[in-house]
Amino acid sequence: MLQAKYQWQATKVDNQELVQQIADQCQLPTVLAQLLVARGCKDLKAAQLFLKPQLAEIKEPHYLHDMDKAVARIKQAVANGEQITIYGDYDADGMTSTTVLYEALESLGSKVNYFIPNRFKDGYGPNQDEYKRLIDEGTQLIVTVDNGVTGKDEVAYAKSRGVDVVITDHHKLPDELPDAVAIVHPQYPGAEYPYADLSGVGVAFKVAWALLEEFPTEMLDLVAIGEIADVVSLAGENHALVYFGLQQLRAGMRPGIHALAKLANVDEAHLTDQDIGFQIAPRLNALGRIADANDGVKLLSTLDDDEAAQLAQQVDQCNKKRQDLVKQIYAEALQKAQAPDNLRRQTLLIVGHGWHQGVLGIVASRLVETTGKPTIVASVDQGQLIAKGSGRSVDGFDIFAALTDHRDLMTAFGGHAMACGLSFNIVKLPQLSKALEMGAKTQKVDLSKKPTVQYAGTMTADQLTKDFYQQIQRLAPFGPDNEEPQFCLKQPKIQQAQLIGADKQHLKMRLASKQGGIDLLAFNQAELLKALSTTPVDLLVKLGLNRWNGQENAQLMLTDCHFEGPVIVDNRQQAVTAATFQQRVNYLIFSPELRKNVQGHANGPVLGPDQLSDAKLNGAPLSMIDLPESLQQLVDVLQQLKGVSELRLGFRQFKARPVFQIPGRQQFVAFYQLLRKTRTINLNQQAERLINSLKIDQNQLIFMIRVFLELRFVTMKNGFLKISDHVQAGDLKATQQYRQAEQWQAVVTTLVKSSSAQLGDWIRQHLTL
Repeated sequence: MLQAKYQWQATKVDNQELVQQIADQCQLPTVLAQLLVARGCKDLKAAQLFLKPQLAEIKEPHYLHDMDKAVARIKQAVANGEQITIYGDYDADGMTSTTVLYEALESLGSKVNYFIPNRFKDGYGPNQDEYKRLIDEGTQLIVTVDNGVTGKDEVAYAKSRGVDVVITDHHKLPDELPDAVAIVHPQYPGAEYPYADLSGVGVAFKVAWALLEEFPTEMLDLVAIGEIADVVSLAGENHALVYFGLQQLRAGMRPGIHALAKLANVDEAHLTDQDIGFQIAPRLNALGRIADANDGVKLLSTLDDDEAAQLAQQVDQCNKKRQDLVKQIYAEALQKAQAPDNLRRQTLLIVGHGWHQGVLGIVASRLVETTGKPTIVASVDQGQLIAKGSGRSVDGFDIFAALTDHRDLMTAFGGHAMACGLSFNIVKLPQLSKALEMGAKTQKVDLSKKPTVQYAGTMTADQLTKDFYQQIQRLAPFGPDNEEPQFCLKQPKIQQAQLIGADKQHLKMRLASKQGGIDLLAFNQAELLKALSTTPVDLLVKLGLNRWNGQENAQLMLTDCHFEGPVIVDNRQQAVTAATFQQRVNYLIFSPELRKNVQGHANGPVLGPDQLSDAKLNGAPLSMIDLPESLQQLVDVLQQLKGVSELRLGFRQFKARPVFQIPGRQQFVAFYQLLRKTRTINLNQQAERLINSLKIDQNQLIFMIRVFLELRFVTMKNGFLKISDHVQAGDLKATQQYRQAEQWQAVVTTLVKSSSAQLGDWIRQHLTL
């Protein structure tokens, strides 16, 4: 249904005096000054530091637990010429972490290599078989980055072989830690590191800093990519790290990133956190999902332009393959999610055959966005019994807790409140599906409760300019705890709306403004098009900048929309087929004959105009299939719809009922006078001449004859039309034929020939709100 995805909440603060002080002293729009106060700036100095971060905010390495031990052991290995292996992870944070430490150790002249496990063969984190292989090949010290704290058994094995392990990680600490030489971790109990939300690359950067004994500015670009990719908090120290990392990225010093940015159509000189989050990081992550993440480290660390271009091309092609896989699997998974049994469920466990396991988490996330339901997407290969899957949840449902007591149904399981990974025997699917659904009931999940989204203030399209965008960017970089500001537009005037993209899946609108208009893009929201011209709407947007052919123009991105009153969807151009009746909605059909034919074949209740009630509608959309006999019949229906949330208007004509302009009085008079003169007309021979003489069409002639027959002005037998001998005066408009024609003409004019906006206005006028 076309309803708002979020509960909108305006940003409010009590200390307006501080807001005004920040606005005046920092020359910042009041709406943004208010945002700074709401996000924790308690005085002017804090606001000034947030707007212009300082390197001094970045804590020195020794604040992290076991940093001195880690550095001492690594330096010992360097001094003794030991073979050091950096053991990384296959996501963007893991690749950047690996590159940071690899470059630091290379610059110290150490004997170093790196290894990133394969998602499918090795799994996440420490793998004892790989530890064994590395040690057999001569590794004398293992340093983990972005993983390691779960490797108790693997570390014990390495130790039994006389090999030390230094762990640098940021993931949740288990109850029992490995017996490593050092565990460098921002959340280590009792260490009291002030910024606990460093990502893996943030921790690796601190280790590199300590090893090099100087601040490695040149590595901040990698830090920015890893931190943004891992979606860590961008408040405090991380805000400064990414702020300076973006400056480093804009300098274009790394050939690999430069080549990748070019392929992604990213303006490197003006690169933002959004470019990393939506263009650079997904391409790196695609390697770990469907290819070899070690190539990501090669790309990030190479100094050769030709190699960089070649590797960037491989990465980009890998990302395109990932996109194609997601598109294909999502379409198949969505079809399964919309099956009647799944529509009735609060949770989804979708299983496919031969789906690429590297993208199942992405597909699960997209299904959560579409359905609002906690979702697990799994795949089993042909001839196999073990399915592997990834789950994503919604606020208020702990998917890990829901399944943790059912580990007997799975061969592997791990995760946290909002995401999980699992493997299970396909024969256990019904039990696992039931367990997931019971978890939702036990946790009393309310899927009708929408997540809250904060917006900075209510604006007009006139205010959302390029200059205002530049002011917003003073608060960047954006991410968790410093979200990109959003703004509410109250019923803006939409000048134009059209579908764009290869598959016409995206929506582009042009909003009226004093600057001549501003474009708004809504990705993967093509379904909004039919409602925008019929229903008043408030928009929740972000402000961006579109750079094209040397021109810079403000551009809006749609986050959410809130329709005023019931959503009215204009489906009049949509053909009615068997698929029309497979949607889980209420169907209103005026024609008893058509209703009888459809009954039993629709996926939702099929109702007549006298069967409507809030109880029967049950909050689901109401799809009107055919045309009513009269506008009054439709008005009577609309006045019953007090609880309807969405009206889908088909208004198709199924009866062979001609539509014509009702002849005027002068045409009736001319016809009557001709009859008086000729007394009898042979319609079999003279109909065409009569039509031409009266300047009417065939339908109008038939209508006029029926009116005269009802008034008994004429008689007709065997095609001969004869004027009556005793004609009595009668009112043309009082005849049943005339009244029915007038009613039908009004139906067609109002419900068929009107524009979407006119139809929406008429419907809203007659709804009982």
